[in-house]
Amino acid sequence: MLHNSIIVFHQVIVMFLLMAVGFVTFRLGFFDDHTTERLSKFLNTLVMPFVMLNAFDRDFDPALARTLALTAVAAALVFIVSILLVGRLYPANRPGSADCRLCAILSNNGFMALPLVSAMFGELGVFLASAHIVVMTVVLWTYGVSQLDPGRRRSVKRILLNPGVIASALGIGLFLAPFRLPADLASAAGHMANLNTPLAMLILGGYLAQIDLRACFTDRALWRISAVRLLVIPAVAVVLLLWFPITVEAKLTLLVGCAAPSAIAAAMFAQMYSTDYLFSTRAVALTTILSLVTLPGVIALMSFLMEVI
Repeated sequence: MLHNSIIVFHQVIVMFLLMAVGFVTFRLGFFDDHTTERLSKFLNTLVMPFVMLNAFDRDFDPALARTLALTAVAAALVFIVSILLVGRLYPANRPGSADCRLCAILSNNGFMALPLVSAMFGELGVFLASAHIVVMTVVLWTYGVSQLDPGRRRSVKRILLNPGVIASALGIGLFLAPFRLPADLASAAGHMANLNTPLAMLILGGYLAQIDLRACFTDRALWRISAVRLLVIPAVAVVLLLWFPITVEAKLTLLVGCAAPSAIAAAMFAQMYSTDYLFSTRAVALTTILSLVTLPGVIALMSFLMEVI
């Protein structure tokens, strides 16, 4: 089972090399703020649905459907414990606590986790990872918005009608349907899905190029967030998943989502609701860099524990 951590390690290196291309491309002027913003929207609203459709284009399997549902339950439990824990670490009366809580709770389960689970388990990994994506989307549009803007009403329409939930709903509909996509359409969907990793890493590299990376390593608040996001919350997930009745593939897939660095959505929503989005961007940058070590380490720990327990 330890070979999964080796796969993650090498895949993370590949992703960092792609990020370096995005970093250099931005610094050379081929990318700018407008480019990364448009690419991010393109990735979230068009490429992501094809990733989901490609993963869900399979014959219906009751056992697999049960595993997906249980994985979603496990993801929800991890989020509940994480929210309670982070609420104690960052009380609401402290300045900037809302941004800290979101950076600690929300993971980059689309840009970072999907390519990793795809490398580990192929389309099955992406299929199972959709459970964490849907749960986090609901958390983002409910808990996340309530933290950044306490007086704002949460809209059911916003929770349901966003690319992550819509793509998952379409994928589940395809999974339940008594047919598969036509060969040509499936091939085209596969090509679109393959854009996810390179585009996501180029965008992340562009984000990293916009901040002072040296400042990230001298900010103690960022190191504290990194410890919570990359070590504490994954540890909570490991304890839960060791005893949760789902397959090994589902456990490791969910753990990758829980152990991924801070979500870019934390910075995007901070900017949207006029909080300190530059701080959130630095948190995304530092946790992304540190995940080169922590992600393979967490997967190795989980693999070892599953073998000995």
